[in-house]
Amino acid sequence: MNNIVKSAISTAAGKIFKLKTSQKIAIGAAAAVTAAATGLVIAKSVQAKKQDRSVKSLVLEDATRALPVSVKREPSFEESMEKSSKPFVLPQAVRKRIGLRELDDFEDTFVLEPKNKTTDDVIFYFHGSNFWYNPSRYHYAFMRRLSNKLGAQLILPVYPKAPAHTAVEIQQMLIDRYLYIVRGKGIPAENVVFVGDAAGGGLALAILQKLRYLALPMPKQAFLISPWLDITNSNPEMEEIQPSDPILNIEKLAFKGEKYAGDLDLTHPAVSPIYGDLVGLPKLTVFAGTREIFCADVRKLREIAEDKNLDIDVHIYKNQMHFFVGLPIPEGEEAIGIIASELYGAEEDDSLMDISDLDESELADAIVSEAETEDGEGEIPSVEELNAIAEDAVDEFTEAEIED
Repeated sequence: MNNIVKSAISTAAGKIFKLKTSQKIAIGAAAAVTAAATGLVIAKSVQAKKQDRSVKSLVLEDATRALPVSVKREPSFEESMEKSSKPFVLPQAVRKRIGLRELDDFEDTFVLEPKNKTTDDVIFYFHGSNFWYNPSRYHYAFMRRLSNKLGAQLILPVYPKAPAHTAVEIQQMLIDRYLYIVRGKGIPAENVVFVGDAAGGGLALAILQKLRYLALPMPKQAFLISPWLDITNSNPEMEEIQPSDPILNIEKLAFKGEKYAGDLDLTHPAVSPIYGDLVGLPKLTVFAGTREIFCADVRKLREIAEDKNLDIDVHIYKNQMHFFVGLPIPEGEEAIGIIASELYGAEEDDSLMDISDLDESELADAIVSEAETEDGEGEIPSVEELNAIAEDAVDEFTEAEIED
């Protein structure tokens, strides 16, 4: 049965990946989500039940693994150095679709308003992408969902990137922007909520430690999503997880982390915050999936918290991949519900996101950097066209099941 499911998904993926490279990720991700959202035969697959996970997460991971090597190619060091030396420019498509605007006169910090503002809290968002890359369209789409779900304004500082910039100046920019909204804008620190994903999760934890050291105002709470807590990637459990991780690579990330650290020791708490003093920080809520290498250090963080009786809640999701909280899947929606519950005591919302609420172009860049998917080639199919692709896969799956 599992082979039949994989065959059906691969058939759909084959049709998708014959299209132009610049659109493969957007189409592949959207088709995978759409296929799962149809609630047809694939939704009853034995494979998803056996792995104790949603079908959406299973199909999306399979689509991720099916990406050809050419799509997964990363820019060279020279390309990264050149791009990271340039100032950030917010893509017009993101400005229009997501609704971000500049914070006052800053060209690198942006504000996102929720559809319905229900709280004075402000989300201060630390985006991921290995310290080397700017936010992807998928980051932007998640920020919009998070802001709307919490009814809170979101502030996004797009910090300078490695390898042209290193940890000291990156973190100084983030602290400066945080202090600006607290002191310059008059937003009480107790109304600020840190949220960080991946490298951004590590940044959030490092900056919390620095704020405490400098006796600066602390935010209300922090949520770390698939955080990168140790740039050495030396936890031996990472090697055990690596074969199951379709996105992250231990060696490549260790190299990027080394360049990000600059002159700092790789185990300095400023760059590997798991080695720092975690006492006296605001409450932390951490999410990770067992199919991401960062889960190894999240488990280590949980052990530290238990040993020192720290106010840290850790949620580890079985068979979920990196940044699953940001994906349009049930597990991601559940995690956002936990965040809402933590902040406001609201009941967790187990309603699933409707595929019609998604803009297919915002699903691009779930795997690679923004630059690799913005050459303007081709057109992204409509949801109806994606549904047709998904239904073809379902039909082939049903026929194969009968023959079997």
